[in-house]
This record gives sequence, C-alpha cells and structure tokens, in this order.
Amino acid sequence: MRIEAASAIGARADAQVPMEGHLHADATATATAHAALAAAWATLDAGATHEAREIAQALLNTAIARDDLLLEARALSCLAHCDRVGTRLRRASDAGRRAAQLFKQIGDAEGEAQALATLAQVCMLLGRNDEAVEAALLCVKLHRHHVPRPEAVLAYDVLGLAYCWSGDHDRAEAALEAAVGIARRCDPGASDYQLRVDQMWVEASRLFDERYHSGSMADLTRFRELAHECRHLELAGRGVCVMASLQDMQRAVSAGTSALLEIWDGRPEAAQQAIDAARRSLTGAVTWLDALVSWCEAEQAWSKQDWPKAEQAAAEMLETALAVEHEQMACRAHLLLMQVYELQGKLDDVMRAQRALRRRERRVAAEGLASREAIVTWHLGLRRSEQHLRGALVQSRQFERWSLEDTLTGIANRRCFQLALEECLRVPAAAVRPLTVALLDVDKFKSINDTHTHRVGDRVLTTLATLMANNVRQHDLPARWAGDEFVILFQDASVDMAQQICGRIQAAIADFDWDSIAPGLRIAVSIGLSQAQPGDTAESLLHRSDKSMYSTKPRQRPAAPR
Repeated sequence: MRIEAASAIGARADAQVPMEGHLHADATATATAHAALAAAWATLDAGATHEAREIAQALLNTAIARDDLLLEARALSCLAHCDRVGTRLRRASDAGRRAAQLFKQIGDAEGEAQALATLAQVCMLLGRNDEAVEAALLCVKLHRHHVPRPEAVLAYDVLGLAYCWSGDHDRAEAALEAAVGIARRCDPGASDYQLRVDQMWVEASRLFDERYHSGSMADLTRFRELAHECRHLELAGRGVCVMASLQDMQRAVSAGTSALLEIWDGRPEAAQQAIDAARRSLTGAVTWLDALVSWCEAEQAWSKQDWPKAEQAAAEMLETALAVEHEQMACRAHLLLMQVYELQGKLDDVMRAQRALRRRERRVAAEGLASREAIVTWHLGLRRSEQHLRGALVQSRQFERWSLEDTLTGIANRRCFQLALEECLRVPAAAVRPLTVALLDVDKFKSINDTHTHRVGDRVLTTLATLMANNVRQHDLPARWAGDEFVILFQDASVDMAQQICGRIQAAIADFDWDSIAPGLRIAVSIGLSQAQPGDTAESLLHRSDKSMYSTKPRQRPAAPR
C-alpha cells in the first residue's frame, strides 16, 4: 500500500469527524425527504397523478433550498414521470433531461438510467426522434452490464418504441424481442405482457405506414399472433406491466390495437366490441388514449366507407393529440385525413392536410434543435465546472498527501500508518489474511546526532526510509513512526515472511556506504515483529511489536509506553 492508497482511508476517517448532532439532524431530514419521495411514487402507481406531482414538487423546492443534488435529481425524475402520465409532455421533457443531467453529474448511473427512460418516452411522443433514440440507447448501455432486471427490460422496451416512432420497425422489433428475453431471465421472472402489447403497437404502426406508402394493407399474420399472445396473457391473469403506473394504459392500448386488427381483418362486429372496451378503459381525463380510440373509430368508419364519420373521427384524433402534446399521434392523424380525403377524390383537402403536416414537422424539428442546443449548453457548462473541479481536486489531493506524508523522509507518516492499520483490523477475522507489523529503531541514534550533528542524523533517517521503501513489497506500507522509529505494515504476510523482508532491509543497511554521509558513520537497527491476533487493536499489536523490538536491542532499556 502506498500513500496514495492510504489517502482514501484518511478521507473516509476524516469524513466521520464533524459534529454528531448536526449529522444526525441532516440524516433524519434526508431520510424523511426520501421517504416522502417513495410515497410520491406509490401515489403515482395508485393513479393519483396530481397528488404525486404535488409531493414531488414540494420535495424539489426543499432540495433546491438545501442544495441537495441527489434529492433534486430524484424529485425531478418523479416529476417527469408524473407529467408524462399526465400528458404534460414538454414539461416532462425539461424535468427528465435535468434529472438525467444531475444524476450523471453526481455519478448515480441507476438514477440516470431511470430518468433517461422517461426522457426517451417523452421525446418520442413529442416527435424528437433523434433525442428519444439517443436517450434510450444510453439507458440500455447503462443497464447492459447488470444481471437481468426489470429496469433493463424497460430500457429495451423504451428503445423499441423510440425506434418505432422513428419509422425503423425492424430495429423496434429486435429491441422488444431483446426485452422479452431479458424478462424471461429475470429472477423472479418479469411478465412480458407490456412488451407484447408494445409489439402489437409496433406492428400496427408498420401496417399503417405501409398502407400509406403502398395504398394497400400488408399481411396481418404477425399482428394476429401478437394479439393472440396478449389475449392469452390477459385470460391467464398474467397481464401485468413492468411499471405498475402503466397498467391501465397498456390495457387500453391492447384493446385499441386489437380493434385495429379486427377492422383491418374485416370483422366489424368484433372491432366494435374492442373499440367499446378501449373506450371503457379511459379514465375520464383526456389523454393520448382518447386519440387512439378516435383513430379506431376513423378506421372503422373507413372500412364501412362512411366518409363523413371517418373525417370527423380523424379530426377528433388530431384535436385530442394536439391537446395532450402528442406530436406523433397528431402527425398520424394528418396522414389518416390525407388518405380519407384522397379516397374521396378531395385533392384540395389533401393538399391542405399535407401543408399542415409540413408545418407541424417543421415546428417539431425546430423544438428538437432548441432541445439539442440546450443540451450542448449544459455540456459546455459541465465541462467548465469539471475543469474547475479537477483543479480543486489536484489541490485537495496534494493537501491530503501532505497530511499523510512524513515531511523529512517522504514516506508515510504516523497518521497514515494508523489509518491503514485500523482499516485492515476492521476486516472480519474469517476473511483476513496474515497481517504483521514491524517496528524498527536506530541503535544509539542520539550519539549519532551528538557526534555527527543533526544534519547527518536527518540524512540517516531519509536514507533508512529509502532503503526500507526499496526492499518491501508493493502492497506493504513503510512509515516513519516518531523520531528514529519506523514501522512497516505487512499485509498478507506471516511473521516468517515479514522476517525475511526485514532481513533484506538489514542487509541493505549493512551494505550501504555510510562513510559517504559522514566518515566513520555506522548504522544498525533493531526490529521487532508481531502478527495480528483475533481481537487485536492497533494499540495492542504495536505494543507487542515494541516489546519484540526492545528484546533484540544490544543494550536493554525500559520500553516506553506506545
């Protein structure tokens, strides 16, 4: 162990020094705040979005007042999810992005991944496809080296949906299949119901896009298979989502996409039953699910060639999507209207819908650019902050090094040695390897100072320190204890092994040309060794080493208390 390694031990020890009362109060306040945050998430899972948001907002205000970055990041993450569920998407994107940035700043990868998942969900709905895929990919990367967990399932699920809204349905399907595989490897296993529903959504989106570009409906086989799997999971009582707060939404999506399948498969009665089921699943508050139901009704009217009703339902889909800031559904409503107009030969209406769609796409692109500019600005600010922080850390580490280094010899000092020894002794006895301490003392050092001056005495001490450092193993710690006394901490070394190393040190001392420092100078040291025993403290172990060292001296003198 070197001084740099021991500095971390010192930092931990020093961190325990502040006033206990103040720390206890801070700890209590922090625990209370995080308990309240857990309550906010539970309230959100129970469907009380507004109440959950109020709790999270109050905690955010508290965190900002206390300059508590971790609590601020967690409160923002909760707020982002509340606003996503409550379809306040632009507000959710701001909170999610800020949460991810704070988690990254403080090094909380798990928190960052959760915030990125929410941010990706929100950005994909706002039509910011590049940002959505980027956030989802980073979320997946943060979970890639973990054992299979529901959080990793959600990460791949979000990535699949981000690819879907970007129009890359093949990558979307691959990501969702990866999520299914992870869900099955989780212990305990995670339900793949949410993933199958989302696969249905991807397939419905693929079919919609292909119909728009080709003018005809593609093969429905895959869609039927997925609908059958979802229905089977629901009937078996396994229709459970990875996130509890998404349960009602996924049931509505399942009913809505099933309705689309029945419509496109030519079964209007079954389609109407599915539409009615989707409508019954709505909560009363207007969300994008209302736009989904309107989409189904427009498709049902289309299948019957009831053009006025199809136009009305598509227009309602567009209006609802705009009201809840769901840009992707709004664009889909424009495309649906264009097809309905085209089938009726209303070319002027088709042109108007196309122009409206182009304007919306430009606005979405402009918002995306503004979002990316904000991210770049944050990165530049973080870079400047990191530069200042690196400078401060260099100074801090230098000060820490000075506090653990002996100013004369350059090896570890007494404080550094004590911290390292106490840290080693804290390891449970069953897990520890042999630990031995050596205490070295220069024989007749006072006479050296008296005969050759203190300057020569100092050179003797620095030379001895160098010889010790050059002859111990890499993970051993030589240190100056006090005056002419030195100590060595031998980790993973019995007394016999430590004795061999000390023999090398004594041989190096005997072979050194001491005349180069002062004519006639001769140096010898006495060394005592003691191996740690169960129940040993730093004091008891050093005391035995001290007694062992004095027993080897050529002329006995009473041992001083250590």
